Amino acid sequence: MPRHRILWVISLLVVTIFSFPNLSYCAQERRTALVIGNGSYKSAPLRNPANDAQDMASALRKLGFSVIHKENAKQREMEDAIREFGNSLHKGGVGLFYYAGHGLQVNGINYIIPLDAEIRQETDVKYEAVDARRVLDAMYNAGNDFNIVILDACRDNPLARGFRSGSSGLARMDAPKGTIVAYSTSPGKVALDGKGRNSPYTAVLLEYMDDPGLPIEQVFKKCRGRIYSATNGTQIPWESTSLTGDFYFSTKGKVDSILEEQARLEKERRELEKLKAEIEQKQRESQSRPVQVASVPQKPSYTQPSSKSNVVERDGIYVAYANEIVKDTKTGLEWKVGPDKDTNWEEARSWVQSLNLDGGGWRMPTTDELGSLYNKGVGDRNMTPLFKTTGWWVWSGETKGSSDARDFSFNLGGRYWGSRSNSGNGRGFAVRSRSDG
Repeated sequence: MPRHRILWVISLLVVTIFSFPNLSYCAQERRTALVIGNGSYKSAPLRNPANDAQDMASALRKLGFSVIHKENAKQREMEDAIREFGNSLHKGGVGLFYYAGHGLQVNGINYIIPLDAEIRQETDVKYEAVDARRVLDAMYNAGNDFNIVILDACRDNPLARGFRSGSSGLARMDAPKGTIVAYSTSPGKVALDGKGRNSPYTAVLLEYMDDPGLPIEQVFKKCRGRIYSATNGTQIPWESTSLTGDFYFSTKGKVDSILEEQARLEKERRELEKLKAEIEQKQRESQSRPVQVASVPQKPSYTQPSSKSNVVERDGIYVAYANEIVKDTKTGLEWKVGPDKDTNWEEARSWVQSLNLDGGGWRMPTTDELGSLYNKGVGDRNMTPLFKTTGWWVWSGETKGSSDARDFSFNLGGRYWGSRSNSGNGRGFAVRSRSDG
């Protein structure tokens, strides 16, 4: 195959490799999670949060997360855990915070409630509870690229019923860049605690997190559909997101196979780039050599076409004869197409030299002569269909040094140097000029 064709194939493969899906947040990043479940409140106990936290911590460990796990935590313990979590996050990694338990909002600020909180009036909240923004601050300070906050914390809280703000549920928090904040229900609404081991939201979330190849946005979208149907529309999970990359909880199954394919393609890309550089260097070297035109013995004259050369077909300026000669009536050149098979330059030259059809006088064409046949969009090969060939490249008689020859690409409409020994999709044409016009 000529070098220009090899370079074209290499370029196509490199583009294909670079366009392969980037699953860098599947398996290569460091994953860190803080999981808290508070349920054993004295005044308003909850059935599920401890179970939710246990099952979430277990699931995240299986998904490659390093997990800090707290249950029924007091205020100081929660604050220390958030601080530890922030210190554990790494730039370029993924941070995840999950909380199950009571949560409330005051003046648009969300708070998660420790087990030892003594909240008798609205003004106690900011002193007795933990501001949820502390988690976002810890993530921001770590400088990692991808953060997930999951709050299954909008459960009915009798502490908030007498507040002057009259707000239930949690308020909307805008997600900083590279962050998704997921709520078990819509802002200002109350979520169900559930009668089974887990809350309805966490039970469904655990199921979809383990689905191989499911992007994080689809995980929460599927959760929303399931919860909406299961609660007859009374609970609608909701997210605030500013993600700029892709993330997959599960790295098993087809995602692993994609990552393996990425690694294989990256290795091939490096090898192809090396090969491309070597070919380009050889091209530069060959272009410095003098150009020669191959010497093909020619007979000085030939006879007029016989009665066997009657016209059988016309296409514009081209006329095809019964002996398979095609004449260009504009230039006066007569053409004969060689065997329709992959042909290297030496084979093309040998065929032309042995051609004695209709009086002989045949030679290999120049690239200018081949270029006169090029007509983009005409026939199957951008040339008159009277030329019966399935090849894209036709050899000329132009040579450089002892190893290179020039061909004309009817696919690209250009002239290229290549090794004489390459035969891929190459063809031989013969041409002659009639002395009588």
